[in-house]
Amino acid sequence: MDRPIPWWLRAIFVLVAAQALLLVAVFFQATLVSLLVPWPASPLNARFIASLYTALGIGVLMCSFSRTFREVRIVLFGIGFATGLLFLLTLYRMFLYPGELDRFPFIWMLFYIVDPLLVAFSFWRLGGKDTAARGTNPLTPLWIVQAGIFGIVGLLLLLFPGVGVAIWPWRMTEPLSQLYSAFFLTLAIGNALAIRESYWEGVRWLTFILALLGLMVLVVSLVDFQRFKPGISTVIWFAFFSFEFLVFSALFLVGRRVQPTLKGEPV
Repeated sequence: MDRPIPWWLRAIFVLVAAQALLLVAVFFQATLVSLLVPWPASPLNARFIASLYTALGIGVLMCSFSRTFREVRIVLFGIGFATGLLFLLTLYRMFLYPGELDRFPFIWMLFYIVDPLLVAFSFWRLGGKDTAARGTNPLTPLWIVQAGIFGIVGLLLLLFPGVGVAIWPWRMTEPLSQLYSAFFLTLAIGNALAIRESYWEGVRWLTFILALLGLMVLVVSLVDFQRFKPGISTVIWFAFFSFEFLVFSALFLVGRRVQPTLKGEPV
């Protein structure tokens, strides 16, 4: 059986989830996004940011109730990657565009320097190598496609934010393009790591996060539909997140029948 989750790792998950779920209020009052996010955002951008943080925050919170380290490794690595990248991106923009922010984002920077350190400590203590025998992963094609889509979009938003702004289905800014890139690249990494997971336990919470994210993005997109640009990018947007919601909701419900579970592990 895999290593049980120690109390301190559960506490880390609760701490990270609490940070993310601060933005739940943004669904009801978009201007509250400024309490955490240092860049200005329109109502639709604010609610999209809230959907990203809320879906990931709820998924992270669910990880705190897991029994074994195998169940949470992908999500834990994603926390470290996302927060570390956001920290570096913020430093980059502060250095390159010194007048972009009205004030130093102290809370934002504090969160995103502490969180990667906590993740690094967790992997140092618990290790990252899976000792279980690998089997065939029937979901490999799905994870490859997912990793490719999120990775390509994430790199485009990160490296070519001007292009990202031009093709995005609603109005956004270059700082937000790079902010979104951190989440898309994190999802790409998570899906890529899922390729190596032979057992359902290792991808359960990633599947949950993808399904919930699809649902929340669809809801906020429909609420602010009048802000979308007419064109193919809007069609692709709704088609893709509908796919995410439907496919990963179904997979979350029947995944243990599709992908094997480890003997003795929770199902």
